Amino acid sequence: MGNCPTTPSEFAPKSLDPSCNGQRMWTTFLFSSLFTLFGGWILILIYDVTKALLIKQRRLKLVKTLKNFSHGDYCTRRPSSLWTSNSRLNHDASEDYFSWLQAIKEWENNLISGQTKMGKTLVGIIFICSVASLILYFVDTKNAFIESCTEFNKSFTMQADLALNILFLIYFFLRFTASQHKRRFWFSVYSIVDMFTIPPSFVALYLNRNWIGFRFLRAIRIMNIPDILQYMGLIERPRTIRIVQLASQFIAVWFAAAGAVHLAENSGDFFCNFENGQELDVFNAIYFMIVTMTTVGYGDVFCKTYIGKFFMLLFLIGGLAFFATMIPEFSNLFGSNGQYSGRYCIVKGKRHVIICGHITPHSMTTFLRDFLHKDRDQAEELDVIIINRKVPDIEMEALLKRYYAKVKYFVGTVMNVADLHRVQVDKATACLIIADKECPDPDGDDSANIMRVISIKNFNQRIRILLQLLHYKNKMNVASIPGWSAKDGDEIICIAELKLGLIGMSCAVPGFSTMMTNIFRMSAYKTRSAQELTQTWLWRELYHRGAAMEMYLEELPRAFHGKSFTEAALICFKLRVMMLAVEMKHTDENGNTRMIVDVAPKADCTIIYGTRAFIVCSSSDDSKRVKYYCSVCYPDVDRLTEIQLKRMKKCRHFMQEIVVNDIAAESQVSFGKEKHTSTIIRLAEGDTRYPLLLSEPEPTDSVSLAQSEPLIEESLSQFDATGMFYFVPPRPIEEAVLNLDSLRERRLAFRRQNTIKNGNFQLNEKPKFIGAKHPVHFQDHVIVCLHADTSSPTIGLRNFVMPLRASSFHRPELPTIIFVTDLDYIKNEWDMISTFPDIYILNGSPSNPYNLQLICIQDSRQCVIMSTLDRENQDTYLVDKSSVLCTLNIRQIEMKSAGFASVMNLTGQNTFDINTNQTMFLLQNKIRTITTLTIDSNVQYVEQGDTDEVELEFFLTTPFASGAAFADSVLDCILSCAYYNDNAVNLLRNILTGGVDIQLEEILAEGGGFTQCETFDILKKRNRARVALLEIRELIPDIDIRTKPVTFSVLFCETIQRFQMIVMGIYRLLDVLVRNDPSNNPNKIPGGHKRIVICYPPHGYHMDPSDMIYVMQQARPYDEQFSRQVSTTTIQRFRSLLFSFIVLPFVKHPFITIGMMNPNFHSTDVYYIPNDQFHQMQSEVNDVTDIMRQNIQLGIERGANLDDLEIKAEDLNNYSQQFAYGAHEVHNKYWWKNVKMWILIIIIVVIILTLIIVLSVLAAKNKI
Repeated sequence: MGNCPTTPSEFAPKSLDPSCNGQRMWTTFLFSSLFTLFGGWILILIYDVTKALLIKQRRLKLVKTLKNFSHGDYCTRRPSSLWTSNSRLNHDASEDYFSWLQAIKEWENNLISGQTKMGKTLVGIIFICSVASLILYFVDTKNAFIESCTEFNKSFTMQADLALNILFLIYFFLRFTASQHKRRFWFSVYSIVDMFTIPPSFVALYLNRNWIGFRFLRAIRIMNIPDILQYMGLIERPRTIRIVQLASQFIAVWFAAAGAVHLAENSGDFFCNFENGQELDVFNAIYFMIVTMTTVGYGDVFCKTYIGKFFMLLFLIGGLAFFATMIPEFSNLFGSNGQYSGRYCIVKGKRHVIICGHITPHSMTTFLRDFLHKDRDQAEELDVIIINRKVPDIEMEALLKRYYAKVKYFVGTVMNVADLHRVQVDKATACLIIADKECPDPDGDDSANIMRVISIKNFNQRIRILLQLLHYKNKMNVASIPGWSAKDGDEIICIAELKLGLIGMSCAVPGFSTMMTNIFRMSAYKTRSAQELTQTWLWRELYHRGAAMEMYLEELPRAFHGKSFTEAALICFKLRVMMLAVEMKHTDENGNTRMIVDVAPKADCTIIYGTRAFIVCSSSDDSKRVKYYCSVCYPDVDRLTEIQLKRMKKCRHFMQEIVVNDIAAESQVSFGKEKHTSTIIRLAEGDTRYPLLLSEPEPTDSVSLAQSEPLIEESLSQFDATGMFYFVPPRPIEEAVLNLDSLRERRLAFRRQNTIKNGNFQLNEKPKFIGAKHPVHFQDHVIVCLHADTSSPTIGLRNFVMPLRASSFHRPELPTIIFVTDLDYIKNEWDMISTFPDIYILNGSPSNPYNLQLICIQDSRQCVIMSTLDRENQDTYLVDKSSVLCTLNIRQIEMKSAGFASVMNLTGQNTFDINTNQTMFLLQNKIRTITTLTIDSNVQYVEQGDTDEVELEFFLTTPFASGAAFADSVLDCILSCAYYNDNAVNLLRNILTGGVDIQLEEILAEGGGFTQCETFDILKKRNRARVALLEIRELIPDIDIRTKPVTFSVLFCETIQRFQMIVMGIYRLLDVLVRNDPSNNPNKIPGGHKRIVICYPPHGYHMDPSDMIYVMQQARPYDEQFSRQVSTTTIQRFRSLLFSFIVLPFVKHPFITIGMMNPNFHSTDVYYIPNDQFHQMQSEVNDVTDIMRQNIQLGIERGANLDDLEIKAEDLNNYSQQFAYGAHEVHNKYWWKNVKMWILIIIIVVIILTLIIVLSVLAAKNKI
């Protein structure tokens, strides 16, 4: 051919053996392979088609046979009579044949699958034979021509290759008969390899000549190496298996491609008469392929034949893509994963803790920030070992670099014993298992974490485990695990219990969740850093200082032994720390001794040896003051300076001097025990000092339930068997569902009967509406907006209800709870909450404002917004969309209920500028809400207008500081706190539900319901501590007339001396904080009603008369409570009206003018008048009273006119509905007549058209 390049004449004989006399028969070898490939496939296709036709014919014959029999014959005869004897014999023979064939197939499957010993042996033999065949190929390419005329009897390689191919043929037959899809198997990779290697060996035997051909395809069998190594048990880890798979695929494709280039280049192009080939051994071909795959291309070896060049074009397209995908995976397996696949080496002098479970950058960021906080002394000598299946991504690697010296990451799982050895679990101090709080399947995530506990406990039963669970009911599965022991420090932290418990308690005590989470979390406070974090509002610096308070567990020294809890708490306060609870040993009736947590115990509780105290302070150095306190070194604790407090160290006195003092102290203790027989803790090794209380506690009638008169039967039936919660007999869910029609009637009737006529002003008059099965008017209640559907997982609503139904409250103090959600969803949890009183359900969407208005959301105590939807949303900003939108809807309800026109009428103004600050004051939140969030950053959408909070941490934002937002991430601080403080979780549970009760644990873990109380002794549990939010006037009644300002130190000391209450913090109006801010911008007003939680303010911080105080108090009889028995809304309206008569004329500030006339204005939100203006007010109050009465009378008349118009609008709406209903009835009555008319018209038209067509046809015929 003219286009073919010329080659040297000495090369031409090397592609063909000279003994063949120039005759080439390579086409015969190639045709044998192609004929076997396509011919066999055609035979299989013919077989399948024939089989399908026979089956179809047999089915048709059976149907035809059945049709020949009548129904009666078919029913009377036996089914076997339908078959003839010949058919029956054929059927039995076919059954025997198919059973025999099925047995053969099962034997073949077991043989080739590698599951049995024989199968593993066969697979190994086939692989060894494939490697041997490949070696023979390399030998023939080195010593022979591409096509040689060698006699079969004289060639060892031909004989050996034929023997191997016979074995391959048998193995191919076994695989073929065992396959289910014959045609698919025929064109599989290994089948094609056999097609192009087995037939040419038999042709070579027949022709007495050899052709190397496609024997290089035996290199494909190298890809079986991973399977063989797994059969032998040499590789088990996924990473190792994947590495071997990639390596075997790479080598197989590499060698096979090199063999193709070797065949093309040494043979030459057939259309060029094989004259353009080149001598290229197989090793140079392998070198050429690796150079080509790396895209280097040195040029020393290249293809000369057209077939070789065309093959390289195809290989560059497909092969390079194949290898390019391998390179990143190889890089991940050998590069980044190498540093995470090693073994942890224990450093002398350091301990390590294991972290596993749900490991993500988001969950680890919050946890590590709190767990490795610099204020934790033990964190300096602690390594955190994270073990997870996933290789760290970029975000996780950045987090690991941030904690490079403390955190180590290992790829693995605690379910594998080898990985447990790698991370030294048997020598770890604890193992922390983190739950997925965003999981759409909570039960599945809890089951996975419980399996991790089982694996770890099987490996080492002595290791301490802190387990996070999403649902309380799954606790029962953990208690039965061998090796699990709460005495050894194993702890279960239930997310639903703590989260919903904190939210539920926040409904009774606003801001409680913010205060407790700030106490449990670690946050360093520095003045300079605080100013940088607080940005615009400097009040956040004060809040940040309180949020930086931390909880520590310290053993009380000998100076505290023998003192009461009240005295010890007062000493701690003077040491600039707050003692919240104590931990001491308790022996039950069975003689078992365990550590219990007692929160703010009664006055007869005495500190003994070994008692540890829960201390709240700003740093660990401050908590050590309690540990180092000595009454001998510091006899006058009131005069300690800041320098002395900072330099306080361990006492260095000799023990002999202390023992002398103890002898006198023990005599005083023994003398005191004769008088105080109610002491519940035995005094031991104590030295009682002189009491620090300024005066004796005020006598109260608060006695224990055991000493009081027996309760009547009705009182006993109000509580459950544990005595810790209120109880009603279980009721069906239908009795708790509110009737929407009754609520609508109540709303209309309430509007009509609240219309004030004839100038008579009636405050809070109850309307007389139609009686209903359930209450239709609610006030001071709790609304739970729960976004869920039938497919949503349960969240454990019982944990939310229990703090609001605690027996430490009195029956009139229990707020009504209304769940606004899907009825089908709450049915799954109704059995758990059906025994609690005053719980109702509104079946509807919580996003509908009309549903919320029906249950009087304006008069509610608290509104909680929760959602179980959108958890599978990939966009983090949309995970909380249901909760955020519901919160904004409630804000819209507030804006609509502000009543601009009514306020303007009351104040006598005729104009109103909606852009003024006064208007924005009215639009502030009057409905207290708590929005639960899954993602912290979504808090920016809860409070609109706080643009300066976008970059702040979640705990510094205004919604969280005011108690209006709660995020799941804040619960991670409880896990880290539980590691450093053994009973930290028990302390929180004690505050929420009254402590750890064995009977209560069994009821909650088993998922059973509560039963009625039967014994009076159980009711002793009612007398326990609880958190309360009180007005400061209830603690210091004369705060307004004191000449000196009341500081926090004065408040704390007087409260603990008079009432034995622990003051935890204050709940201050944001307006007061901004007013006291020297950098306050008067044009920027945050809102007068909003309050901020400030935990443990400085001792010299001045109190404001509008402050609310967080206290820890013991339960008291109801008649001595500091609670208001009158309706909250009534008192607010009364005080607003009273202050409008007295204060309004003298206050020129427009905010007070508008805000105080608002019916929803709180009494504590008033700006009080200075003392120097008081006498001037008294002289003018009579004149102002007359003027204000006239203004109010005018406003009342205008408001009455507006109410009349609203009632008329409601009537017109009802009339329009009635008219629409009547029109619909008329339409239903006469629609059939209209249809009949149209049918008659259509029939007439059809008849006319038919006549026209017939006449036209007849006319046409006549013309023809």
